[in-house]
Amino acid sequence: MRNSAGCVVWIAGRPSSGKSTLASAVRRELARRGVPCVVLDGDVVRREITPQLGYSPEDRDTFYATLARLAALLSSQGLIVVVAATASQGTYRRAARALVPAFVEVLVDTPLEECERRDDKGLYALARQGSVAHLPGVHGCAFEETTEVDVTARGGRDASAVERIVHRVMETQ
Repeated sequence: MRNSAGCVVWIAGRPSSGKSTLASAVRRELARRGVPCVVLDGDVVRREITPQLGYSPEDRDTFYATLARLAALLSSQGLIVVVAATASQGTYRRAARALVPAFVEVLVDTPLEECERRDDKGLYALARQGSVAHLPGVHGCAFEETTEVDVTARGGRDASAVERIVHRVMETQ
């Protein structure tokens, strides 16, 4: 029997770690099992819903609070909501967790060097040049890991992580 409150799966990790790739794989597997699901990709939500926000600490606070409330709203409609967003501070993920009864926190644990190598947006290079501030992993801006992580994925193409995530979601239903 489906839980009417749905579930939020928050996939966090450094920029270019594979969050969106993993979110798409989770969505495909849930769809294969007939489970309604929606993906909220942080880059897309930022562009479409909060385009005026930048990347200052204050703007990030506002963005992640908005993203968490949107995920909670959709989850309250009975959907599985897969969020793919950096959420570099543990406080962002804890606040999102507090909004919903069923929450699965996923960390995409990709080494910084690998994230930089496959950064198609050039964010890491811009951060190292000083053109982008507050990029997690560069210039003292850390990515905070939390003890609440439910699943750790080794990159976005970690099939065993997809299975573990789907299993956790199915346990909430």
